[in-house]
Parts: sequence; C-alpha cells; structure tokens
Amino acid sequence: MQSVARCLQMMLRIDEYRFAFVAVDGISTLLAVLQGRVNFQVQYQLIFCLWVLTFNPLLAEKMNKFSVIPILADILSDSVKEKVTRIILAVFRNLIEKPEEAAVSKEHCIAMVQCKVLKQLSILEQRKFDDEDIVADIEFLNEKLQASVQDLSSFDEYATEVKSGRLEWSPVHKSPKFWRENAPRLNEKNHELLRILIHLLESNRDPLVLSVASFDIGEYVRHYPRGKHVIEQLGGKQLVMQLLGHEDPNVRYEALLAVQKLMVHNWEYLGRQLEKEQTQSTKQPAGATNLAAKA
Repeated sequence: MQSVARCLQMMLRIDEYRFAFVAVDGISTLLAVLQGRVNFQVQYQLIFCLWVLTFNPLLAEKMNKFSVIPILADILSDSVKEKVTRIILAVFRNLIEKPEEAAVSKEHCIAMVQCKVLKQLSILEQRKFDDEDIVADIEFLNEKLQASVQDLSSFDEYATEVKSGRLEWSPVHKSPKFWRENAPRLNEKNHELLRILIHLLESNRDPLVLSVASFDIGEYVRHYPRGKHVIEQLGGKQLVMQLLGHEDPNVRYEALLAVQKLMVHNWEYLGRQLEKEQTQSTKQPAGATNLAAKA
C-alpha cells in the first residue's frame, strides 16, 4: 500500500493524471482507506495525495462533495503525529485558498466550523511546533474560520450541516423563527437540501440523523404551503412512514410527528384553532382552570 501511495504522490502532481484519477473514483477510494485502520505513514501519504489534488482549483471546489472535510477533521482530532497534522492543515488551507468561487470557499469554512476544526486549532495553538508552515497554517485557518462564524447566517449553517450528512440537534432545527423564514429556501437548486434529507432517510443508519431528518421534513411541510405535495413527489412520505417501525424509540417518535404533519391539510387553520382554544382556556375562571388541571 505504501508503494502504491508513493506512486500516486508523484503522479498526482500532474494535472492530466489528477483528472484521470478523479474520473475512476480515486478520491472516494482514498477516503475509504483513510476511514479504515491504517498506520500513520499510510495516513500521511494518502492525505498528501488529497493535498496535491487541491492545487487544481476545479478539484478543490469539488473536494468536499466527497466529505473530505468531516473525514480529515476526525483524523485531525485523533492525530498524534506532527506530519499528519501538518498535511491536514495544508489540505484545509488549500480548500479555502484555491477555489475560484468565493461561495465555495465560504462553504468549506462553514463545513470546517461544523466539524469542530476551530476547537482543534485552539488545542494546536497550545502546542510548540518547530515547523513554521504549521504555525502559519494554524493562524490562517483560525482567521478565516473566525471570520466565517461572524458572517454566518443560520441558513448557511443549516445548509452546510445537511450537506455534511452529520445531522444533530443544533439550535436551528428547533427554532420556529428559522423555519418560518427559511422553509421555502429548501426548494432552491431543484430541492437540493430536501433531496439530501430524503436520501439520508433512505441510506443512513444513525438514529440521531434519522430523527433530525424526519423532524426537518415535518417542519418544512408545516411551514411551506405546498410542502406536502413536494415531499410526496420526491418520495419522502413513504420513507418517513417506514420509520414508524424503526427499532429506536426516538426515530419512531420523530417519524410519527412528521407523518402527522404530512396528514394535516391546513396548518394555518389548525394554528388558529389552537390559538382560539388557548385563549378560551386562559379566560376560564380560576376554579375551572384548577378543575381542568386536576382532570
């Protein structure tokens, strides 16, 4: 494996070979090996291959479609070897510097923030490095990631989380304000984010991811008038219903809530009814309220 990696380290410096390598699904292969159990030398060599690929702006722009950032962020947090740390930081720097589209660089920054790279950088800052490149890369990344956090809209944060496939209960999911303002934006780019959520329901095994994806689909339907129709068209309703029989109780619960939202035809009418009921209950005399509470 080390011999093959060494050959790739040399070959991938040449643009023609870079594109040929990517065309035969080379990036996915490198990442699949990196996710397995390999020693630090092989880790270093394979990440070096990714690094030389990122010198081509087109490939640097495409790179995170293969989940390069989450995988390298995990390796960075476990890394004890300076050479592995150095080459990962160099890849991250290129993913910000090399793309010609500012929007792609921004997306990469947000992905790094969500993968807890800022936390790793603060830990690395405490260590003493003789290598000036590492120090320079830590400073560069810190500056860029901090700036992206300041500039981060809640929708940018949400979109990056969905694209990473690593859903968790971050604040945006449970924010009614977020869904009121942003539900229609899930239709952008031919329903790109909705398609990813539905794909996660189909392919992911993590109960947390399935729970959050089900919840998000329910909130989209609740806040976007044609949401029910869109989800049905994209095949999401069937997948949510299948999760009603999932072994994890949290997944079953979120799937049930989502199915209920898919079944309700007029959310505005339901909202008005609930408000009316709440208003009536607050107008009840104290004794009646107490009786209701006891009941």
